[in-house]
Amino acid sequence: MQKIDFYFDFLSPFSYFAWKNHQNKLPKDHLEINYKPVLMGKLFSHFDFRGPGEIEVKRNYELRKCFRYAAKNKIPFLPPKEFPFNPIALNRCATLFAAKSEQFKIIDFLFDCVWAHGMILDDPELIAKILTENNFSSEVIDLSFERTAKQELKANIASAISKNIFGVPTFAVDDEYFWGNDSFDDLNDYLSKNDNWNKELYNQLVEK
Repeated sequence: MQKIDFYFDFLSPFSYFAWKNHQNKLPKDHLEINYKPVLMGKLFSHFDFRGPGEIEVKRNYELRKCFRYAAKNKIPFLPPKEFPFNPIALNRCATLFAAKSEQFKIIDFLFDCVWAHGMILDDPELIAKILTENNFSSEVIDLSFERTAKQELKANIASAISKNIFGVPTFAVDDEYFWGNDSFDDLNDYLSKNDNWNKELYNQLVEK
């Protein structure tokens, strides 16, 4: 069984696109995916660079890129009017500790709330209300405030940094990682042992 760690942040529209695509673009057999919410701002801080939302021309370009991608791939896309927002409550709800057996369904639901319906979900009380109204366990939000959920989120961030993961969405497998919602072809080549490129020249260049 091949294991993949999928690092994502609800603040990232590209994480949303990767989420929407990953079941269709990855093999359905002999694959175990571990869903790991992180705070991409922490990754940016660690690697000392600014996020696209902090650079106006890049933010506007990336937003146009999102609309184009959503249209071409027929993915519902309605961004929240206030952006960026604080995603920490959402990411804690998506931890395995808080979401338990409903983790996949909760992540799917919350991504749709933010990026398909334009909801600003930085208020735990609002998140709790929406979850319970949609038949999810009322314990999720309570568990998300527990120390274990907070530690899990921190551990996910530390794990990403230890693998030199600098952004989301990223799929990590073995000692490799694949960044971006457009990385599925490369990831599939790796999984099928058809990852053919000039590794020797690459190593010579990066070891200078």
